[in-house]
Amino acid sequence: MNFEEVTFKQFDFNPFTKVEEWALLTAGTKERFNMMTITGVMCGKFFLKPMMQVYVHPDRYSYQFLANNDYFTVSFFDVPQHPALQICGKMHGNECDKVAESGLHPIPFENTVLFEEAKTVFVCKKVYHTDVEKDHFDSQQLFKEYYRDSTTFHRIYLGQIEKVLRHK
Repeated sequence: MNFEEVTFKQFDFNPFTKVEEWALLTAGTKERFNMMTITGVMCGKFFLKPMMQVYVHPDRYSYQFLANNDYFTVSFFDVPQHPALQICGKMHGNECDKVAESGLHPIPFENTVLFEEAKTVFVCKKVYHTDVEKDHFDSQQLFKEYYRDSTTFHRIYLGQIEKVLRHK
């Protein structure tokens, strides 16, 4: 494997600029996994631990993989809005073979999966989840701008960052 683990002290990462380049959220095992492009992620400390927060809509095939597995990865790539991420964002894993379509090369890693092409990978263990609820929005204007007439809302997952891997 061409990755090395780095400590947070060695790591320089700005989530505000990186998320503009998109990321790949992956959950599952080497036998059965799915990945999807994400354009929203938050990271920082919570419960005195390094955490990453991701969002998955129940309409996405990846939803079941996040719900049924203890770990997930968030991968960032060298190329902003990498063409493979465009495929992973548009296609659903239950309708096609996203690995074949995207050209990405999955690598089993401990309790989850990462991709050879990734530049930086966060390996996270789920610690908490909650569902977005309309009544919890203090800004109903923001809710209406984003969700419009939707009746289903995202699930928010908080994962403790166990490892940060950088491509050698």
